[in-house]
Amino acid sequence: MREHLFLNPDEYLTVEEFHLIRKIDLPQDFLDFLEIGFRTGLRLNDILNLKKENINLKKERIIGNAQKTNLSMDVALDKISLDILKRRLKNAEVNNLFVDKFGNIYKPGYFGKYYEEAHKSMYPDLLIHKDITSIRRGNRDFLYMHNVSVAEIEYRQCFRSAYDNDLYVEDQSNSLYVINKFLK
Repeated sequence: MREHLFLNPDEYLTVEEFHLIRKIDLPQDFLDFLEIGFRTGLRLNDILNLKKENINLKKERIIGNAQKTNLSMDVALDKISLDILKRRLKNAEVNNLFVDKFGNIYKPGYFGKYYEEAHKSMYPDLLIHKDITSIRRGNRDFLYMHNVSVAEIEYRQCFRSAYDNDLYVEDQSNSLYVINKFLK
C-alpha cells in the first residue's frame, strides 16, 4: 500500500470550493457530474461511461470495470449520489447516463469547460485554474483528512496496482459517514 501524500491545495478541489461551485448557475449535467465525481472519486471517463447496468440500486453501488485500469468497480453510494443516479436512470433514453441531447456520451471537454468557468467565477484574478482531475484528487485528500483508510480510498477510486489487485473493501462505511456528514 502506498503512503498518502497531501497535495498542494492548488492541485485539488477543496470542500469549500465544492460547496461554492454547487451554488453557481451551471448546467445540471455538469453539477451531477461534479457531485458524483467528488463524492465517489471515480475518474472522469468512468463517470462519463456509466451505463444503466453499472448502477446496482439494491446494493446502492456503482459496479463494473474502470475504463483506464479495467479493475473492478464496487463503489458504495451516499444518499445524494444515489438520488442523482436514480434520477438519471429514470430519465435515461439510452443506456449511458451522461449523454447530450443527441444521446452521445459527453466529451471530457464539456465538463472541463464548465469546471474552468466555475473557477474563473470564484477566482477572477487568477490566470491558471485547476483542471478537471482535481475533483478526484480532492475526494482523496478530503477522505484522508477525515481518517478514512488509504485502502478504502484507493479501492473506491479503482486506484490499485498489480500487487494489490485482489484488494476488496466491502465495508465503505467510513467513506459514506464522512461524505454524508460534510457534503450535505
